[in-house]
Amino acid sequence: MKVAVTLLVVVCVLTSSIEAKRRKKNKRGQIQAQILNGEEENSADTCAKVCSGTTGRRVTDYQAYGNNVYVDVDMTGCGFAKVPNVVISVEGSSSHWVAEGTSSIYNSTPTSFRVYLKNESSGVARGNLNAEGIQWNIDWIAVGFTC
Repeated sequence: MKVAVTLLVVVCVLTSSIEAKRRKKNKRGQIQAQILNGEEENSADTCAKVCSGTTGRRVTDYQAYGNNVYVDVDMTGCGFAKVPNVVISVEGSSSHWVAEGTSSIYNSTPTSFRVYLKNESSGVARGNLNAEGIQWNIDWIAVGFTC
């Protein structure tokens, strides 16, 4: 049994090593991001890019939306040519753990997306923009094509 497990581990390590060598590299010899699929047709693997950012504590530009708030997130600096895959998280100093909408992305384009947030216990649902007072901000990671 130990021989079979050891053999399996060796095969897995060798396969991973061979696969890593086959991946395309950029001009600096770094391995590029691999995108399996997205909102639009894929471009060449050499055009794949990972970009991340934050809206920032105390400076996030929340807008009232009925009893809720929303924020438009600018990704222009990433240089995406197509709609990227985006993952978000709400970071802050209080009450964001009970917020609603913290992983919902709206109106995604190559340069921006929108997030709506609701949290009645912190006052955000009343449209008073208290999200700025409790330092909520949107941290995000986007993976997409630049050509």
